Amino acid sequence: MTDLTRYEMSRNETIAFYAVLVITSIAVSMLFYRNIICAVVFIPFARRLKQLTEDELNGRRRRAFISQFKDELFVLSTAIGAGRSMKDAIGESIPSLREIYGEDCILGRELELIYERMDKGGENDIQVLYELGIASGVEDVIDFVSVYSICKRTGASLIVAINKAAGVIIDKMTIDKEIREIVRRKEGEGMIILVMPAIIILFLNLSSPDYIDPLYTTIAGRLIMTGVIGAVIGIYGLVKRITDIDI
Repeated sequence: MTDLTRYEMSRNETIAFYAVLVITSIAVSMLFYRNIICAVVFIPFARRLKQLTEDELNGRRRRAFISQFKDELFVLSTAIGAGRSMKDAIGESIPSLREIYGEDCILGRELELIYERMDKGGENDIQVLYELGIASGVEDVIDFVSVYSICKRTGASLIVAINKAAGVIIDKMTIDKEIREIVRRKEGEGMIILVMPAIIILFLNLSSPDYIDPLYTTIAGRLIMTGVIGAVIGIYGLVKRITDIDI
Protein backbone atom coordinates (compact mmCIF):
# COMPACT_ATOMS: atom_id res chain seq x y z
CA MET A 1 0.00 0.00 0.00
CA THR A 2 1.06 3.57 -0.59
CA ASP A 3 2.67 5.20 2.42
CA LEU A 4 0.84 8.51 2.73
CA THR A 5 2.99 9.64 5.64
CA ARG A 6 5.75 10.63 3.21
CA TYR A 7 6.02 11.61 -0.43
CA GLU A 8 8.62 10.72 -3.01
CA MET A 9 8.71 12.70 -6.23
CA SER A 10 8.42 10.83 -9.49
CA ARG A 11 11.15 11.12 -12.11
CA ASN A 12 9.26 13.82 -14.02
CA GLU A 13 8.48 15.74 -10.84
CA THR A 14 12.15 15.61 -9.80
CA ILE A 15 13.27 16.92 -13.19
CA ALA A 16 10.71 19.73 -13.03
CA PHE A 17 11.77 20.60 -9.48
CA TYR A 18 15.45 20.90 -10.32
CA ALA A 19 14.66 22.84 -13.50
CA VAL A 20 12.66 25.39 -11.50
CA LEU A 21 15.38 25.48 -8.82
CA VAL A 22 18.11 26.20 -11.38
CA ILE A 23 16.08 28.93 -13.09
CA THR A 24 15.15 30.51 -9.75
CA SER A 25 18.74 30.33 -8.47
CA ILE A 26 20.06 32.04 -11.62
CA ALA A 27 17.35 34.71 -11.45
CA VAL A 28 18.06 35.46 -7.78
CA SER A 29 21.82 35.45 -8.40
CA MET A 30 21.53 37.92 -11.27
CA LEU A 31 19.06 40.14 -9.45
CA PHE A 32 20.90 40.38 -6.14
CA TYR A 33 24.53 39.96 -7.22
CA ARG A 34 24.65 40.46 -11.01
CA ASN A 35 26.77 37.32 -11.10
CA ILE A 36 25.48 33.99 -12.37
CA ILE A 37 28.22 32.09 -10.52
CA CYS A 38 26.58 32.99 -7.20
CA ALA A 39 23.78 30.59 -8.12
CA VAL A 40 25.97 27.72 -6.87
CA VAL A 41 25.35 29.00 -3.35
CA PHE A 42 21.87 27.47 -3.52
CA ILE A 43 23.16 23.95 -4.26
CA PRO A 44 23.59 22.93 -0.56
CA PHE A 45 19.95 23.87 0.06
CA ALA A 46 18.57 21.75 -2.79
CA ARG A 47 17.86 18.70 -0.62
CA ARG A 48 16.05 20.75 2.02
CA LEU A 49 14.00 22.58 -0.61
CA LYS A 50 13.10 19.26 -2.20
CA GLN A 51 11.95 17.95 1.18
CA LEU A 52 9.77 21.03 1.73
CA THR A 53 8.25 20.58 -1.71
CA GLU A 54 7.54 16.90 -1.05
CA ASP A 55 5.90 17.81 2.28
CA GLU A 56 3.62 20.27 0.49
CA LEU A 57 2.71 17.73 -2.19
CA ASN A 58 2.07 15.09 0.47
CA GLY A 59 -0.26 17.45 2.32
CA ARG A 60 -2.30 17.93 -0.84
CA ARG A 61 -2.41 14.18 -1.44
CA ARG A 62 -3.57 13.48 2.12
CA ARG A 63 -6.36 16.06 1.87
CA ALA A 64 -7.48 14.47 -1.41
CA PHE A 65 -7.39 11.03 0.25
CA ILE A 66 -9.57 12.19 3.16
CA SER A 67 -12.09 13.76 0.79
CA GLN A 68 -12.27 10.55 -1.24
CA PHE A 69 -12.59 8.44 1.91
CA LYS A 70 -15.54 10.54 3.03
CA ASP A 71 -17.42 9.81 -0.19
CA GLU A 72 -16.36 6.17 0.02
CA LEU A 73 -18.11 5.84 3.38
CA PHE A 74 -21.43 6.93 1.87
CA VAL A 75 -21.05 4.41 -0.96
CA LEU A 76 -20.19 1.65 1.54
CA SER A 77 -23.19 2.58 3.67
CA THR A 78 -25.52 2.19 0.70
CA ALA A 79 -23.99 -1.10 -0.42
CA ILE A 80 -23.94 -2.65 3.07
CA GLY A 81 -27.50 -1.45 3.64
CA ALA A 82 -28.44 -3.46 0.54
CA GLY A 83 -26.99 -6.59 2.14
CA ARG A 84 -23.49 -6.61 0.64
CA SER A 85 -20.48 -7.80 2.59
CA MET A 86 -17.60 -5.40 3.20
CA LYS A 87 -15.55 -7.08 0.47
CA ASP A 88 -18.33 -6.81 -2.11
CA ALA A 89 -19.18 -3.26 -1.02
CA ILE A 90 -15.57 -2.19 -1.56
CA GLY A 91 -15.46 -3.89 -4.95
CA GLU A 92 -18.66 -2.15 -6.06
CA SER A 93 -17.52 1.24 -4.74
CA ILE A 94 -14.32 1.45 -6.81
CA PRO A 95 -16.00 2.36 -10.15
CA SER A 96 -18.16 4.98 -8.41
CA LEU A 97 -15.14 6.52 -6.73
CA ARG A 98 -13.18 6.66 -9.99
CA GLU A 99 -16.15 8.16 -11.76
CA ILE A 100 -16.09 11.05 -9.29
CA TYR A 101 -12.33 11.57 -8.86
CA GLY A 102 -10.86 10.05 -12.02
CA GLU A 103 -9.08 6.81 -12.83
CA ASP A 104 -5.90 7.77 -10.97
CA CYS A 105 -7.49 8.71 -7.64
CA ILE A 106 -5.30 7.56 -4.77
CA LEU A 107 -8.04 5.82 -2.76
CA GLY A 108 -9.31 3.97 -5.84
CA ARG A 109 -5.90 2.36 -6.34
CA GLU A 110 -5.66 1.41 -2.69
CA LEU A 111 -9.15 -0.09 -2.59
CA GLU A 112 -8.45 -2.10 -5.72
CA LEU A 113 -5.42 -3.63 -4.01
CA ILE A 114 -7.44 -4.29 -0.87
CA TYR A 115 -10.22 -5.98 -2.84
CA GLU A 116 -7.76 -8.25 -4.66
CA ARG A 117 -6.15 -9.26 -1.35
CA MET A 118 -9.54 -10.15 0.13
CA ASP A 119 -10.99 -11.75 -3.00
CA LYS A 120 -8.01 -13.67 -4.36
CA GLY A 121 -5.84 -13.92 -1.27
CA GLY A 122 -8.64 -14.61 1.18
CA GLU A 123 -7.20 -12.14 3.69
CA ASN A 124 -9.24 -10.83 6.60
CA ASP A 125 -11.09 -7.61 5.77
CA ILE A 126 -10.34 -6.00 9.14
CA GLN A 127 -6.62 -6.65 8.79
CA VAL A 128 -6.27 -5.20 5.30
CA LEU A 129 -8.40 -2.17 6.20
CA TYR A 130 -6.28 -1.63 9.29
CA GLU A 131 -3.16 -1.72 7.13
CA LEU A 132 -4.76 0.93 4.92
CA GLY A 133 -5.29 3.12 7.98
CA ILE A 134 -1.69 2.70 9.15
CA ALA A 135 -0.29 3.38 5.66
CA SER A 136 -2.45 6.48 5.26
CA GLY A 137 -1.59 7.87 8.67
CA VAL A 138 -5.14 9.26 8.77
CA GLU A 139 -6.72 8.93 12.19
CA ASP A 140 -10.26 8.83 10.78
CA VAL A 141 -9.48 5.71 8.74
CA ILE A 142 -7.99 3.92 11.74
CA ASP A 143 -10.98 4.89 13.89
CA PHE A 144 -13.37 3.62 11.24
CA VAL A 145 -11.62 0.25 11.11
CA SER A 146 -11.81 0.01 14.89
CA VAL A 147 -15.54 0.77 14.83
CA TYR A 148 -16.09 -1.73 12.02
CA SER A 149 -14.21 -4.39 13.97
CA ILE A 150 -16.35 -3.79 17.06
CA CYS A 151 -19.59 -3.82 15.04
CA LYS A 152 -18.59 -7.07 13.34
CA ARG A 153 -17.85 -8.78 16.67
CA THR A 154 -20.86 -7.48 18.57
CA GLY A 155 -23.43 -7.37 15.78
CA ALA A 156 -24.05 -3.63 16.17
CA SER A 157 -25.44 -1.58 13.29
CA LEU A 158 -22.58 -0.95 10.87
CA ILE A 159 -24.64 1.44 8.75
CA VAL A 160 -25.19 3.79 11.69
CA ALA A 161 -21.48 3.64 12.54
CA ILE A 162 -20.44 4.41 8.96
CA ASN A 163 -22.83 7.35 8.72
CA LYS A 164 -21.56 8.78 11.99
CA ALA A 165 -17.96 8.35 10.86
CA ALA A 166 -18.78 10.16 7.61
CA GLY A 167 -20.46 12.94 9.58
CA VAL A 168 -17.38 13.44 11.77
CA ILE A 169 -15.11 13.60 8.72
CA ILE A 170 -17.42 16.11 7.01
CA ASP A 171 -17.38 18.32 10.11
CA LYS A 172 -13.58 18.18 10.23
CA MET A 173 -13.35 18.95 6.51
CA THR A 174 -15.66 21.94 6.92
CA ILE A 175 -13.55 23.33 9.75
CA ASP A 176 -10.38 22.58 7.81
CA LYS A 177 -11.73 24.39 4.73
CA GLU A 178 -12.63 27.49 6.75
CA ILE A 179 -9.23 27.57 8.42
CA ARG A 180 -7.43 27.10 5.11
CA GLU A 181 -9.33 30.00 3.60
CA ILE A 182 -8.03 32.21 6.39
CA VAL A 183 -4.55 30.73 6.07
CA ARG A 184 -4.60 31.25 2.29
CA ARG A 185 -5.31 34.96 2.76
CA LYS A 186 -2.52 35.26 5.30
CA GLU A 187 -0.14 33.39 3.01
CA GLY A 188 -1.06 35.82 0.23
CA GLU A 189 -0.21 38.74 2.47
CA GLY A 190 3.04 37.05 3.43
CA MET A 191 3.96 36.46 -0.23
CA ILE A 192 3.50 40.15 -0.95
CA ILE A 193 6.00 40.94 1.80
CA LEU A 194 8.36 38.30 0.39
CA VAL A 195 8.41 39.57 -3.18
CA MET A 196 8.49 43.29 -2.38
CA PRO A 197 12.30 43.48 -1.91
CA ALA A 198 12.84 41.73 -5.26
CA ILE A 199 10.34 44.01 -6.98
CA ILE A 200 11.97 47.13 -5.54
CA ILE A 201 15.46 45.99 -6.53
CA LEU A 202 14.27 45.06 -10.03
CA PHE A 203 12.56 48.45 -10.41
CA LEU A 204 15.69 50.30 -9.33
CA ASN A 205 17.80 48.23 -11.73
CA LEU A 206 15.54 49.19 -14.60
CA SER A 207 14.96 52.83 -13.71
CA SER A 208 18.15 53.94 -11.92
CA PRO A 209 20.95 51.37 -12.35
CA ASP A 210 23.64 53.88 -11.38
CA TYR A 211 21.87 54.68 -8.13
CA ILE A 212 21.83 51.04 -7.02
CA ASP A 213 25.25 50.17 -8.48
CA PRO A 214 27.13 50.43 -5.10
CA LEU A 215 25.09 47.48 -3.83
CA TYR A 216 26.76 45.32 -6.48
CA THR A 217 30.29 46.74 -6.52
CA THR A 218 31.16 47.17 -2.84
CA ILE A 219 31.59 44.66 -0.04
CA ALA A 220 29.09 46.52 2.13
CA GLY A 221 26.55 46.45 -0.72
CA ARG A 222 26.94 42.70 -1.23
CA LEU A 223 26.52 42.13 2.49
CA ILE A 224 23.34 44.18 2.41
CA MET A 225 22.04 42.11 -0.51
CA THR A 226 22.91 38.91 1.34
CA GLY A 227 21.08 40.25 4.40
CA VAL A 228 18.01 40.93 2.28
CA ILE A 229 18.00 37.34 1.01
CA GLY A 230 18.43 36.07 4.56
CA ALA A 231 15.54 38.24 5.75
CA VAL A 232 13.29 36.97 2.96
CA ILE A 233 14.11 33.36 3.87
CA GLY A 234 13.44 34.10 7.53
CA ILE A 235 10.09 35.72 6.75
CA TYR A 236 9.10 32.77 4.59
CA GLY A 237 9.94 30.34 7.41
CA LEU A 238 7.95 32.44 9.88
CA VAL A 239 4.93 32.61 7.59
CA LYS A 240 4.97 28.83 7.05
CA ARG A 241 5.24 28.18 10.78
CA ILE A 242 2.33 30.48 11.55
CA THR A 243 0.09 29.05 8.82
CA ASP A 244 1.02 25.40 9.35
CA ILE A 245 -2.18 24.21 11.03
CA ASP A 246 -3.24 20.57 11.15
CA ILE A 247 -6.80 19.55 11.91
